[in-house]
Amino acid sequence: MSPFTRLGIALLVVGAIIVGLGTYYDRGAISLYGLFFVIAGFVLYFASSVIAPRKTRN
Repeated sequence: MSPFTRLGIALLVVGAIIVGLGTYYDRGAISLYGLFFVIAGFVLYFASSVIAPRKTRN
């Protein structure tokens, strides 16, 4: 597993925790901040999972 894939998964988990805490404490700004983490983590994970097999195939 590439380091970028691991970083994407870590961002997803941290973002989900931040969104959960923001929702629990009824703080919309914290939830929005966590949502940016989740989106960045998903994009990084998705991009690395698509690019890595292409590099190993060629």
